[in-house]
Amino acid sequence: MKLHLIDDDEKLHKLLKVYFANEQIDLTASETPEKGLDFVKNNPTDLVILDLMLPGMNGFEVLKKLREENEDLPIIMLSAKGDNFNKIYGLELGSDDYMSKPFEPKELLARIKTILRRTEKNGKQKSQIIYSPLWDIQLDVNSRLVKLKGQIIDLTVTEFDLLKCFMQNAGIVQSRDTLMDRLKGIDFEAFDRSIDVHISRLRQKLGENPKKPEIIKTVWGVGYIFSRL
Repeated sequence: MKLHLIDDDEKLHKLLKVYFANEQIDLTASETPEKGLDFVKNNPTDLVILDLMLPGMNGFEVLKKLREENEDLPIIMLSAKGDNFNKIYGLELGSDDYMSKPFEPKELLARIKTILRRTEKNGKQKSQIIYSPLWDIQLDVNSRLVKLKGQIIDLTVTEFDLLKCFMQNAGIVQSRDTLMDRLKGIDFEAFDRSIDVHISRLRQKLGENPKKPEIIKTVWGVGYIFSRL
């Protein structure tokens, strides 16, 4: 497992390198956005840990550039700013998860393993196509490719797994708690809106009308449903 940390806190570099080394995980680190972007572009990387507060370029800008290069790359954002605005904005831009500083390395590792376990599990499965003829959406579990009306659309790890969950349970209402449990496998805060943000981004990529979504519908007070009608 190859992880890359983009953070100007060199003490955090050392702490996480030692901690992850004990878990047989290879962690490299960059202290500036430019070095981090260059490293990820030129080296195999399974997941990026990205700090929000960086010199010269904030984490949101770096996130946008990383997503331009690789929509599928798992990204976890870190920030001393734990307010909901920054958290939701980071998720809207395409981060797969968001953690507030200070944090326990053990929790960070758990989140990393959960995200990578999903991608590894899906990558090892035999070729499996899930198809919705009504919406002309084709999802290939093995290659992790999604086609909408014959055109490939780029989804993040979380968006892909969310769509897969919906399509596998088409016509069945999925509560927020159920979706978060299937996607993350860890506890969320009671009023965490992250699942709503991921669904909003997924709807945009599916070409949904935000005021009247037809594919992924909201069931008020309950959750969401992938429509078969």
